[in-house]
Amino acid sequence: SHSKHAQDLEGMMKAQAFHASLPERITYLEKLLGDSADKHAQELQSLRDSHNKHAQDLLDHHATVEERIKYVEKLLGDSADKHARELKALKAAHDRHAGDLSEVKASHAQHASLPDRIDYLEKLLG
Repeated sequence: SHSKHAQDLEGMMKAQAFHASLPERITYLEKLLGDSADKHAQELQSLRDSHNKHAQDLLDHHATVEERIKYVEKLLGDSADKHARELKALKAAHDRHAGDLSEVKASHAQHASLPDRIDYLEKLLG
């Protein structure tokens, strides 16, 4: 039994010689995790930088809401001014035509109607 224990102990000691010590294993794990954490931190920073660049590009290429509102207001204002001028011109033309129509009606009032003119001609011709 003692010799069996001695053999088992000797076998374990030989096996232990091929394995890293606990401090070596902890150092290895810490290095592995540290490398991984450093890699993730670098990738995270790269993503942040990329996001910030993209956000700035959007700001640089797109007008602000205020600028867009001013642009639309200018368009609407220009359009309203144009329509007001056109409406004023149309009203002036309408007033001129209404005046012309009144003159035509007045001149027709001075003329005899067609039946009156035929009666006149029949009387004249006998």
